[in-house]
Amino acid sequence: MKLNILLSQLKVDKFKGNPHLDIEGLAYDSRRVRDNFLFVAISGFKDDGHRFIPQAVQKGAKAIVVEKEVENFPEKVAFIKVSSSRLALAKLGNCFYGFPSQKIKLIGITGTNGKTTTAYLIESILKKAGFKVGRLSTIDYSLGDKIYPSSRTTPESLDLQRMLREMVNEGCKYAVIEVSSHSLVLQRLEGVEFDWAVFTNLSLEHLDFHKTLDNYIEAKFSLFKNLSKYSKKQTFKVAVINIDDLVGRYIMNNISCGIITYGIKKKADIMGKTIKITHQGTSFLLTRAEQKIGINLSLLGVHNVYNALAAASVGSGEGIESHLIKEGLEEVNIVPGRLEFIGNNQGLNIFVDYAHTPDGLKKVLQTLRKITRGRLIVVFGCGGDRDKEKRPLMGEIAIDEADYSVITSDNPRSEDPQKIIEEIEEGVKRGGGKEKKDYLKLKDRKEAIKKALQMLESKDVLLIAGKGHERVQIFKDKVIEFNDKEVIQEIVS
Repeated sequence: MKLNILLSQLKVDKFKGNPHLDIEGLAYDSRRVRDNFLFVAISGFKDDGHRFIPQAVQKGAKAIVVEKEVENFPEKVAFIKVSSSRLALAKLGNCFYGFPSQKIKLIGITGTNGKTTTAYLIESILKKAGFKVGRLSTIDYSLGDKIYPSSRTTPESLDLQRMLREMVNEGCKYAVIEVSSHSLVLQRLEGVEFDWAVFTNLSLEHLDFHKTLDNYIEAKFSLFKNLSKYSKKQTFKVAVINIDDLVGRYIMNNISCGIITYGIKKKADIMGKTIKITHQGTSFLLTRAEQKIGINLSLLGVHNVYNALAAASVGSGEGIESHLIKEGLEEVNIVPGRLEFIGNNQGLNIFVDYAHTPDGLKKVLQTLRKITRGRLIVVFGCGGDRDKEKRPLMGEIAIDEADYSVITSDNPRSEDPQKIIEEIEEGVKRGGGKEKKDYLKLKDRKEAIKKALQMLESKDVLLIAGKGHERVQIFKDKVIEFNDKEVIQEIVS
């Protein structure tokens, strides 16, 4: 593609070089640059892409996008200065890959909890209706017939556009995308045209990044506010809103697109009633208009009823028949690391869940309490370099909702894991916990899981929370392979 065609998407502050260069690829990581590439230098949080311009040129970059002045800029390389390299990357990627979101129906899901499960449920309904579907989620990226491991909930803009293009090329009619608040603030979705925006819920999370709860809310709200911003497809845009959530009602009252509401408590377009939770799953009555549909989910918990209602709202809005919506919901047996039962030959009740927020941990523990005949035991920690405010809150919730808690490491990252545990313990003590009676501290996560398994009796239920599907544990000086499910299976085998 000619450079001048790409640059037509940008507001360029300064340009020097040949505008008619043939650009064969884009990169924001200098290690991925090849001959005749355009390199976008981004001022990141941990490193500055401008430092790697020489390496990008050495690897074959013929044009460089920057957002600040660069001394000794290489000759014979096109120089493009813009106000925001992140925004430029999104627009360039969209153009380079042929505006793929205009060629596929796009469903975005945002909220604090429930995004991944809702994405799996929507995908299942659409597939049951006979459509080929792509999915970008926290667990993995499914691009039609190919599946790749996920590096982040919502990919960087250039990667996102490339994946959408691959979905289009693979013949996908729909793409289901988890939309993180980070991705919205960092403009990874600039130029992406959504047809549907789904809101699950909102609770305390990511304040290390957003600083205030209001900023976090506004980040989520921006997906809905911008739903009709890009209208090349000229399709009717629809927001699916959890009406039981206070922030959901705020969003609903401040947008002008089509709206489908769902809920359990307040009157909604699609509702869940007569909810029953057993060891086998969760049954409920899905009601819409005059219609009542009995649903038997394999997934546990009221929170999964909400996720199912959100998915059913999209299916209903897309005109999918009720029996296919029912079958699509009921065919999802497992969402990896989401209240996943870990089978074992000892008959023990062990679950792994990604719950890493106060609200998420509380909901999962309350769900498991309904099927617990003995003690409810939880192993959990909190991630380093993230929301310190939630640590004592999660400690208090654990001691209130479970019978015994083992506090351990999650992903401590650059922080001292012992200090994180002590900050969690403040909440445990505030909730009335007493050392050795109600809880235990073990810094080594594998040892913590082992100790909890040793305590477990036949009527007890054990929850290993926080990491879910994750396959590594991140420390200050190393990253080790670590998967809660595999550790459990190793110990109880």
